Amino acid sequence: MTVAPDARARKDDAVSPLASSLPTDGVTFLLTDIEGSTRAWQAAPEAMTAPVARHYEILDSAIAVHGGMRPQEQGEGDSIVAVFRTAADAVGAALAAQLALCRELPDLPVRMALHSGDAMLRNEHNYVGLTIIRCARIRACGHGKQILLSDDTALEVGGALPPGAGVADLGVYGLRDLAGRERIWQLTHSELPATFPPLKAGASAAGNLPAPISSFIGRSADLATLSHAIAQHRLVSILGEAGVGKSRLAIAAAGAAADSMPGGVWWVPLAGVSDNEPEAVLAAVVTACSIERDNDDAIDAIVDHFRSIADALIVVDGAEHPSAAHAIDRMLARCPTIRVLAAGRQPLRIPGEVVHQLTPLGSPPDTFDGNRRELDAFDAARLFIERATAAGATARFDDAEATTVAHICRVLGGLPLGLELAAARSASTSLAQLVSSLNAVSAAPALGPGGMLASSIAWSFQLLTTSEQLALQRVAVFVGGFETDAATLVATGGELNERAAVTALSGLLEQRLLTVDDLSGRMALPPAIRQFAHARLLDSPDCAGTVARHGEWFAGVAERFAAAGDAMPVSLLAPDEADLLAALDASMHSADPAVAYRIIGGIGPGWALLDHPDALDAATRWLCGRSPSDGEGLWAAAVSRLCFVHADRPDSPVHGLADEARAVAELVHDEVSPTFLDAAARAMGTAGTVPHDMAATT
Repeated sequence: MTVAPDARARKDDAVSPLASSLPTDGVTFLLTDIEGSTRAWQAAPEAMTAPVARHYEILDSAIAVHGGMRPQEQGEGDSIVAVFRTAADAVGAALAAQLALCRELPDLPVRMALHSGDAMLRNEHNYVGLTIIRCARIRACGHGKQILLSDDTALEVGGALPPGAGVADLGVYGLRDLAGRERIWQLTHSELPATFPPLKAGASAAGNLPAPISSFIGRSADLATLSHAIAQHRLVSILGEAGVGKSRLAIAAAGAAADSMPGGVWWVPLAGVSDNEPEAVLAAVVTACSIERDNDDAIDAIVDHFRSIADALIVVDGAEHPSAAHAIDRMLARCPTIRVLAAGRQPLRIPGEVVHQLTPLGSPPDTFDGNRRELDAFDAARLFIERATAAGATARFDDAEATTVAHICRVLGGLPLGLELAAARSASTSLAQLVSSLNAVSAAPALGPGGMLASSIAWSFQLLTTSEQLALQRVAVFVGGFETDAATLVATGGELNERAAVTALSGLLEQRLLTVDDLSGRMALPPAIRQFAHARLLDSPDCAGTVARHGEWFAGVAERFAAAGDAMPVSLLAPDEADLLAALDASMHSADPAVAYRIIGGIGPGWALLDHPDALDAATRWLCGRSPSDGEGLWAAAVSRLCFVHADRPDSPVHGLADEARAVAELVHDEVSPTFLDAAARAMGTAGTVPHDMAATT
C-alpha cells in the first residue's frame, strides 16, 4: 500500500538514527503492522495520518528504551522491523509498545510477532533470510492488539517476562512457504485483550477438526485402510447410507493423518450450503479453513493459501452435495498440495478417486446363542453396550442378556446412529421393553429413504414427551450448529414456556437426539434426525412462529456484530453464516421484511468480506424493490450500508436510493446512516476494496 506522504516522512526520520551495527548472532526480531490499514487509508486517509505517525513514535520509543535497533526502512506499508540482542528485551519492548498503543490509540489495531535465531544481513542496513521470514509469517497469523511469540522466543525468554506478563500456548501451526510446523504462543497481560479469533494463517495439526464427543468403537480395519489410502492418494471417498457412521470415521481417519499434514486437517461441513452452486462449496472451504480473502475468487484464495504448504487434508462432509464434485475437482487440479477426504452417499466420479464403501457395524448372526464375552467380538454390540452404560442403563449386560443385545443389534441393522438412539432409550426402559418396541418398528413398512434408520428415528420420536417432540421439530429450523440461548429462544413459544423448553432440550441431549460440542458449546442435530424433524416442522401450524423466532435471533446476531465494530472481525460470523442467510431469505419472502432489513444493515460493511456474493446480489435486488414506507429507519440503514458495500460498483441500482435513504435517516434522527452514504460517495471515485473498518462508526 502507499502510506500518506507526511506519515511516511515521519517514519523515515525515526528510523535512521536507530540503524547501526546490526547484530546477527542469537537475535530476536520484533515485527509489527496495522491490521486492515489498507482499507482504513482508503476510507479515511485524513483520519489515519496523525494516529499512524503517533504509532511510529510509540514504537520507536519502546524499541530504543529496551536497547533495540531498526534496520533502515525494512518494513513495508505501516509495518515496523526491530532487532534485539536478547529475547527479554524484545518482549519487554513489544509489551510496552502494545500497552501504550492500546491506551493512546485504541482504534488502531497493531499486531506484533517475535522470533529468535541467527540472522543474515543483505547489507549493513538490512536483513534477509529465514529467521526474519519466519517472524513475518507468524505476524501474518495474528490479529490487531495481539502479540505472538515463536517457540524459540518463548523458550529463550523463559521466566524473564516483564511484570504482569504471561504466555499462552496457541498450538502448532503450519506457516506459509516454510517446511514443518511452529508452536505459537501469545503474550498475555491484564491490560491487553485476553481472547482473539483463531489465527488467520497456517493450520494447527488438527485444524478445525471437530472434537469427538464419544469414544471411537470398532472400524479398526476401515481406519487402517483409509489411513493407507490418504497417504497414497489425493482423493479418497467414504461412501455409505445415512447413519452408517461416515462422518465419525472421517474424523478418526483425519485425526490419525494430522501429524503427517503440515498444512493441517480441515473439516468442511456442507450442511446448509446452497445446492448447485460450486462457488458456495468453495466459499465453505474458505470459511472453514480460516483463509483470508479480499475480493479474489474463492478458488484463488484457496490456492494462494495452500500452494506452498506441503500437504493439507480437507475433509468434506456431505459430499453428495450436487456441486461438491465440481468444486473438489477444481481444488485438486489447481493446488497439488491439497488432499481431500470426502464423505457422502455417492462417488464423486473424479479421475483418481479411491472409494471406500462403509458397511454397517458387524452384528451377531441369527444363530447367536453365546455369552457376554463372545458378544464383544461384534462391533455393533460393543457400541450399544458402551453407549447404554454411559447413558445409565439399568441392564447388567451379563450372560443372561447377551442374546437380547444381539437381537437389538440385528433389528437395527448395525447402524451406529440407530444403536446410539436405542442405547440412550435404555436408560428409561428395560431391554425387554426396548426389544418389544423395536420389533414393532421392524414389522412396519420402511418410512421412505433410509429404511430402518428412518423407522428407528420415527420410533425414537414417538417415545418422546410432547414437549420434547415440539422442541425437536422447532430446533430443526437451524441450518447449522447453534448456541444454547438460540435453541432456547426458538423452542420457547405457545404451550412451551422458557423453563419447559430448557427441560425439553435437556431431555433431547440425554437421548442423543441433540448433541453438544464440548469445546464450542454449540448444539447440533445429527443430519438424519434434522431431516426427519424439519419435515414435521414444515407440515405443522407451528412453522411460521418458529421461523419468526429464528429470524429474530439472527437479526440480533447481525446487530451485535455491527455494534462491536472492529472488535468483532467478520470471520466470527462464520459459524452462523448459513443460518443468517436462511433467516434473511425467509424474511425477504415473508410479509414482514423487518428481519431482512436488520440483517442487511447489521452485517453492513462486512458484506464486502463475506464469501456469499450471490446472497449479497439477491439482497440488493430485493432491497431495490422495497419502499421506505414499510421499513423507514431500518430501510434507510440497510440502503446506506449496501451503498457503502457497492461503492466499487457505481452502476449498482442501490445507489439510486441514496438520496431517499438520507432523507428518511434525517426524519428518524439516524446520524450513522449518512456517514456510510458520505463514505460511499467519496469511495466511488477511488479504486480498491470497501473497508470493513467503517463498522466501528456504528
